[in-house]
Parts: sequence; structure tokens; C-alpha cells
Amino acid sequence: MSGKSGKNWIYGGLITGAAVGLLYVASNKTARTKVTATFETLNDRTNELLTFIRENREPFVNHIKASAERVAEIVEDASEDIQTIVETSQHLKEHTYDILGTIQEAREEFEQSFSQLKQKTEKALPSEDVIPLESGEESGRKQLPSSEKDNGETKDTI
Repeated sequence: MSGKSGKNWIYGGLITGAAVGLLYVASNKTARTKVTATFETLNDRTNELLTFIRENREPFVNHIKASAERVAEIVEDASEDIQTIVETSQHLKEHTYDILGTIQEAREEFEQSFSQLKQKTEKALPSEDVIPLESGEESGRKQLPSSEKDNGETKDTI
């Protein structure tokens, strides 16, 4: 079913249903009486509501004005809060850049100190005196005593 023919089918069904409903109401006296009574009741209620609103117009208007003022105050407060948040986020951004700059300076100082320390240790220790850690010559080294014996004494373990 295409879009245009589907809409035409729905409109046709609505028109047909309305026509059948009108024929039923026109031909049935009980239905006519109920429809007219319903419309008369609806008319009476609407008139009562309009009369009530006319007589009590001032409280309705005051209530609507008060509500509008409250909404305006809330919007104004929210606007101020949003402005505060924007300003705070700008300050936070500035502080973040300050922190990053300080961290970069500290990193550079550490690198500089490390390179100076490395140069001093290379000058202070001649390479012949340094024992290489990677060499497998551990046989000449003394072994530490085991943890159970210290200076010939046996320690109790828990």
C-alpha cells in the first residue's frame, strides 16, 4: 500500500463511519435524545466554567503572575549559576596550564640533575675499578649467612 492510497483509504473509512453514525443517530429517537442531552450538558458545564472564571478572574491572574515571576527568578538564578560555572572552568583551565608548566620545569630540572650526576660519577669512578654486574664471576664473592643462622646462633621461627 503506497502512502497516498493508504491515506485516501483511511480518509474514506473515516467519512463512511461518520456518515453511518449520523444516519444511526438521525433514525434512532433514543440516540438523538442522548446526543442532544449530552451536548446540552456540555454547553451548561462550559457556561458554568466561563462564569466561574469571569467572577474569579483576579485570583487566576494573580496566580499566573506569581508563577511567571517565580519562573523568571529561577531562570535568572540558573543563568548566574551557569556564568559562575563558566568562570570557574576558565580558572581551572588556567590552573591546569600552570600545573603542566610547573611539571615540565620540574622534569627538565630532574633531567639536568640526572645528567650532571651521571657525568660526576663517570669522572669519579675509573672504568677499571668498576665490577661489571653482568659478569658471571660470583665464585670469588662471599656468601651471606642463611636467615636461620646469624653468627652461629639459631633463631626461632614463628
